[in-house]
Amino acid sequence: MLLTELGTGEIPEVYRRFAEFVGEAHWRNRVRKIKDEIRGNRFLGEFLRHENALSFQLEHLRELQARYGSIPAWEVNNREIYPAMSFAAQVLSLAQVSPRPLAEQLRRRVHDAFNKPEAMRALRLELSAATHFARRARRLTWPEMTGGGTFDLLVDDVGPDGLEVECKSIGEDKGRKVHKREALDFYGLLWSHIHPTIKGLRTGLSAVLTLHGRLPERHAQRVDLARSFARAIFAGKGTVLPDGSGVRISEFDPAVLGDIPNGVQPSEVRAAIDQVSETRNRQTMVVGTHAGGALALTLQSSQDDALLKAVFDTLSDSARRQLTGTRGAMFLVGLHGIGGDQLLSVAQQDQDASQTPTALRIAVSRFLSGAGRDHVVGVGFLSESGLQPLEAGLVESGGTAYYFPKRESPKWSDDFNGLFTWNRTHAQIGAEVLGRSP
Repeated sequence: MLLTELGTGEIPEVYRRFAEFVGEAHWRNRVRKIKDEIRGNRFLGEFLRHENALSFQLEHLRELQARYGSIPAWEVNNREIYPAMSFAAQVLSLAQVSPRPLAEQLRRRVHDAFNKPEAMRALRLELSAATHFARRARRLTWPEMTGGGTFDLLVDDVGPDGLEVECKSIGEDKGRKVHKREALDFYGLLWSHIHPTIKGLRTGLSAVLTLHGRLPERHAQRVDLARSFARAIFAGKGTVLPDGSGVRISEFDPAVLGDIPNGVQPSEVRAAIDQVSETRNRQTMVVGTHAGGALALTLQSSQDDALLKAVFDTLSDSARRQLTGTRGAMFLVGLHGIGGDQLLSVAQQDQDASQTPTALRIAVSRFLSGAGRDHVVGVGFLSESGLQPLEAGLVESGGTAYYFPKRESPKWSDDFNGLFTWNRTHAQIGAEVLGRSP
């Protein structure tokens, strides 16, 4: 049975058992490798720590245990470790009820997840989806672990034959020609060339590099491109670089960015950055100077990003290859980097008949009405989760779910109604409750 609630007083014992089951070396070695990478490129810090947050949380607990002999009592009130402890507790609960070969298979999957952020996101999304149904007293089976199929979950007790659930974790780079890690590595190459020239910058300077397609594959070519881009920034005017990439330079008032830290910026300042760079949702980094100025660096491709196309190509392939077609099935799509408020805003626009339907709603309608998808009874989109206080002594992690049912499907059952309830605020998905001990 999947654990859905955990008392904070249980955290030390959960950590001990998880470390024994998985092995502390897996997150210790991962954190050590990441720190080495950060030392080589100052711009990777925030990105890599976020991508590997659970490893850092577990390593923090390992260090505390090594220092004090056990997890100190006061540490159980540290909310920053709750995601890792929720994950650990749920993995242990599954391992405990699984036959030894399946428990070993789960252990190997966790090992892989510590080394690959995309694998960790996929596993956590699957656990979140399972938690959503488990907290509604639904009976679950993991087909891939029992040989019952290649989809992620089977909700046994809804509909005449159960409900297949396939989870798809969508990273921020999906459909992009320029990936975030690539951009940060490129900025690291660029930094040594521009750092001496921007120390005295007192105003705002936006430098946009537009590639024909992607960044060059060879490291030497990227070094040459960074050097050429730096020269254009120093010259302070737009130009076409030897490889055909275009550079656009413009000035702006640093005050429009407000008081924000250096590095890749969070979503709440995205609009200001787009205004400064005159781009939309591109890979932009802002560096402040001691003289009060700011340099906004933007890397983009002349080829359009195609997030929605990439997402629905993935779902179309999965509908054909992973779902059986013999019973109702739904997709749950985790949107990495999309906050609950952002997804809620999209849903609210679609709920308002006076507004134009969003691109997401149009794409979902096109997908659900496509040939060969009669067995797909719905698609849900899930934001990233966050911690929210419920009442004294309880903290819940959850996010926003925007769900599109397909009631005209021949596999539809009235049992599928209400699986995700629209309440004009947010639907809790993957909620793990941590109760504070007396």
